[in-house]
Parts: sequence; C-alpha cells; structure tokens
Amino acid sequence: MNDLKQPTALIVADSHFHLNPDPDEKQRLDRFLELLEVSAGADHLILLGDIFDFWFDYPHFRLKGYDPLLQALDRVRDTGTRLHFIGGNHDIWAAGFLHQRYGCSPTGETQILQLGNRRLLLIHGGLLKFDWAYNSFRAVVRTRAGMVVAKCLHPEILFAFSTWLSGKSRSATRDEATRIEELARQWLSQQDQTDWDLAIMGHVHHGFQIQANGREMASLAGWFDPLGYGVLQDGQFQLLDFNRDPLPEF
Repeated sequence: MNDLKQPTALIVADSHFHLNPDPDEKQRLDRFLELLEVSAGADHLILLGDIFDFWFDYPHFRLKGYDPLLQALDRVRDTGTRLHFIGGNHDIWAAGFLHQRYGCSPTGETQILQLGNRRLLLIHGGLLKFDWAYNSFRAVVRTRAGMVVAKCLHPEILFAFSTWLSGKSRSATRDEATRIEELARQWLSQQDQTDWDLAIMGHVHHGFQIQANGREMASLAGWFDPLGYGVLQDGQFQLLDFNRDPLPEF
C-alpha cells in the first residue's frame, strides 16, 4: 500500500458486464480481473458506474452471476484498498449490496472525494445533458416508486429490458465524441466557484481530458475499445489504455 502523502487511485467505468457473458466478453472480463489485481496496490479503487450491466436486489434473493468479479473485488478489499461506488443507470441498485460488502456509499450517488491535495467530483453521467433518455431513466430508477414497481415485475422482464438497453452500450462515434467534448468545454467554462478541482465522469464511452478556470475534467473511455481507465498518482490524473499503456505501479 502506498504510504506517500498523495493517495493513489484507480478509476474505471462502463464495463457493462452481463450475468451470462459470451466468449468476447469473457476476454474483456479477464483483462478487467487483471486490472483489479493491479488496483490492489492502490489506496483507492473507484467504480464509476455501469460496471454491471444488470443488477437488481429482490427482498429475499440476489440474481445469480458476477461471482468471479465479486470475488476479485473481495481480494482488493482484503489488501486494504478502499472501494468506492458511483451507480450508473444499469447498476445503481447495486449500491446497497456493495455498501454491505465493501463499505461503499449506501446511495451510490455523485460524491466529492478528497484525495491528498486533489478534490474529486465523481459522477457517472448527466453533467452534459447529452442524453435526455439517460437522465429520464435515472430519475425513475432512483425513486422509491420506481423501485416498488420494479420489484413487482418478474426478474425475467427486468432482465429482458436490461438486455435491450445494453444493446446501446458502445463506444461513441466520431460525431458524438466531437459533440460530447464541445458540451464538456462549455460546461467546464461555466464552473467558476466549485468545491472540487477535478471532475471525473463516465457514461459517454469516450475518453478525454480538458482544463479551464484552473479546473480539470476527465471522461473515462469505458471498457470496450479501448479498455480504458484512469489513474491518480502523485496528484496527477491520467487516462490509460490497458492494451496500449504499461500498467501502473502503486
């Protein structure tokens, strides 16, 4: 574990792992498990939403699946690395389970985290008003009424809906990426007085870093192509590609 004054953190989002992965996804999962082994040397592991493509806890049982991933997270926790979870639109309902198992926030909501001399705004999506459907769906699933309705449905119905929704999980197109960065620059330029200096988000499946007004904003690429993640080390944040860049040493 790193004992320097500046804490280290590994941040990842948008892997969209399914309960029953196909062969291609199993390869992505294997690489993700390798990354988790590396994260065990960091002070913090931040799961920034949509790690799980479908998660819903019913009153008396949890859907089967994700055991290799959860067991890997157990090993990370056992090394002393602190886990944080910000829920996405696919896995916000995992917040309670992950709170009990790993001590993450019980709500899975956006949070501000002080790491050394950096103050991080951690959010899955919704900053850029790029995806009205996401904002609408997020508003529904986070209400008590939405959860009550969902619990009245058969698990297979929710699973089918999630499967349909996951079909839209992909990397951003070139035109989408250009628009996303334009919106990000507009948003960051308007942040004059904030209690954070680094905003990190996911959801848009496009990696970039920008600066304005003495503040920094970064978006994670997701775990598709590239296999993207972020690292905070010595007070500096950088985006990395698992297949292209050397793995960090904490």
